[in-house]
Amino acid sequence: MRIHFGGIVKSIAFLLILSNVLLATNRVLMPKSIIANNRWPTTSTYHQFYNMKHDSVDVLFLGSSVTVNAFSPQEIYNHFGIRSYNLGSEQQSIFLSYFWLKEALRFQTPQVVILDTKFLFELHKENPINTTEGLIRKCLDPMRWSCVKQEAVKELCAIDKDQTELSYYFTNIRYHSRWSDLKEYDMVSSETKNSELKGYAAIETYGSETYAAFISSGDTEIKAETHKIMQIYLDKIVELCQNNDITLILVSLPGNSMSDAINNTLTSYAQINDIDYYNMCEVELYNSVGAVLPKENTIGHENIWGAMKMSQFFGKMLRDNYGLPSTVDMQYEETKEFYDHIIKNCELNHITNICEYLKAINDKHYTTFIVIRDEATAHLTDDAVAGLKELGLQSDLTGKYGWSYCAVISPENGISEVLSQNAPAELAGSIRNKKTFYTVSSCGFLSGITSTITIDGKEYCPNVRGLNFVIYDNDLMKVIDQVTFDTCGNNIAIR
Repeated sequence: MRIHFGGIVKSIAFLLILSNVLLATNRVLMPKSIIANNRWPTTSTYHQFYNMKHDSVDVLFLGSSVTVNAFSPQEIYNHFGIRSYNLGSEQQSIFLSYFWLKEALRFQTPQVVILDTKFLFELHKENPINTTEGLIRKCLDPMRWSCVKQEAVKELCAIDKDQTELSYYFTNIRYHSRWSDLKEYDMVSSETKNSELKGYAAIETYGSETYAAFISSGDTEIKAETHKIMQIYLDKIVELCQNNDITLILVSLPGNSMSDAINNTLTSYAQINDIDYYNMCEVELYNSVGAVLPKENTIGHENIWGAMKMSQFFGKMLRDNYGLPSTVDMQYEETKEFYDHIIKNCELNHITNICEYLKAINDKHYTTFIVIRDEATAHLTDDAVAGLKELGLQSDLTGKYGWSYCAVISPENGISEVLSQNAPAELAGSIRNKKTFYTVSSCGFLSGITSTITIDGKEYCPNVRGLNFVIYDNDLMKVIDQVTFDTCGNNIAIR
């Protein structure tokens, strides 16, 4: 029998091409959660984790979105030199935490694992994995294929009969309808690398004015029932940590549901398994964090200032109680500037003085859009005029009552501005090397009633009387602030 080697080679080549096409299709169609489009940028979180040097992370955080917002690895490193990584994700159930811990141990040898207990209790009766199908995929899809992911998919589909293994192997089955919704970052994988926060996600809004921390009634007998499947995987996490000589710490964060029953269940479990449990909902521990509301919100989804306090509390505890050493690591040194930039972005949203604001936006990372709506010069102060000039703007708005004015300040393209007395002032162009397009139109009260700032077809202008600002972060590829200063009236900031 003659063997047709040419045909075999062609068949192998065809299969290789088909495999590459399928892999590329899977990658493109899979939703990307990055800073540009999501408060919890899971794609970036896991992408960056795989880029960390092996055996360079000493502490891992696992759990739901409250974990993602509470623990900032950069904050911990900056103060204590402790290297940590936050592997949390939205509604990450204990099942998913187990498999991400197992996956992490393929690359890292952490000394401590800190696990959020929120999803140990039943939160999604409709799903046996105790979370939604979409958030299971958001957590599991970015995991690299290995025996760990294969095991996770197999066990997931065995527990949840509505899931199919094939749809995880070929994600185009699940996401085929996304063809019409694809964005730039779906096509260019490098755009998912713009998160250097090591899994932490910053929130800029202030929290509530008060928090009623948990005070035990003294009933030590009542117990809360845990989710049966989550209990199984918590036991697996305990065993996995014990087998790898890892200190496991359980934590309940402020804002989690808390009662004597829940506290007793977790305290008892920790004692039986010889692990530590920190109930940060409890009044004494909560007060020990030292957060001042409403700015330093440590409740529920903590904001960046609350996360600083919570991260410093745990960093000190890890150093003092668990002996974690201080280390100099360039992976953390090189991301200090990015972290400071994120803090500045969050602070920008709370500046109410126009002169302070003008100084803050004089930043190479920003493209600034400015339009007048109605009237903006009647009470424009000399200091504000000077601040506009410090941005490089040439037009003098002094005495231009009712005029139209727009400007775009871009580190890439320089400054464009238009000043018009009896007609709208308009600009159009692009930034980010012609990847992002904008149109800007200003109407002073002599020219119309609507001012606009559209970026990639979406309207961002507050369209309120005065000087309207829209700040676009070129690195994060998104608008990070929209504000109007009523320089025709009382100069207040309107957001």
